[in-house]
Amino acid sequence: MTTGDRKAVYIYFTHTRESYLPYLKGVTDPNKAYHSQVNVTRIGDQLKDSLERRGIGTTVDKTDVMANLSKKGLGFGKAYQESRPVVQAAMTGDRDLQYFIDIHRDGYRKDKTTIQLNGQSYAKLAFVIGGNNANYENNLALARKLHTLLDKKYGPGLSRGIIEKKGAATNGKFNQDLSQNALLIEFGGVDNTFEELNRSADALADVFSEFYWQAEKVGAPAQQPPDKK
Repeated sequence: MTTGDRKAVYIYFTHTRESYLPYLKGVTDPNKAYHSQVNVTRIGDQLKDSLERRGIGTTVDKTDVMANLSKKGLGFGKAYQESRPVVQAAMTGDRDLQYFIDIHRDGYRKDKTTIQLNGQSYAKLAFVIGGNNANYENNLALARKLHTLLDKKYGPGLSRGIIEKKGAATNGKFNQDLSQNALLIEFGGVDNTFEELNRSADALADVFSEFYWQAEKVGAPAQQPPDKK
């Protein structure tokens, strides 16, 4: 099964420069785990390759949102405001896009963000869903399906579950009001390695493709019976 030339998944990074301490020489402060090249965008490449091996056309957009904020003299808190037009332009430019994944890195340390499964180390995943937008229910349902599949296929713990954010103290949207199939996924924390992160990207692609092809099958138009002459 394949989407052919069609790109169905769009991957982007609101906090482009979120990075991992094992790759930052001399940096030990978790609050300084940022880098212009070695960062979460690398996970996008792995996830894209893994999804495309399963027939799902994927686009990775590495627009450096953090650099754009800096150029405009805007603070970190304006990041979603800055990534929003990037996603909107992608939607307008390619109507085939169906799923929108914003990849992040959490600030937790290794004990909270790492799990051993079948003798291998994985970075834990977490789904962040904004509770203050019209697509909240749909996006929550999508996150729940993927969380359940990860639990079933890889064992409890690879997914830390769903973090719902709503109310005055948070963004509450995370651009998820733009689509009914929008996710923000935290990949590991500041101490994880790309070996661990890539295994988790492969696991996510595995369960996402299972979900995706099932949904496509359900949504496919019924075959019309042949005309009788």
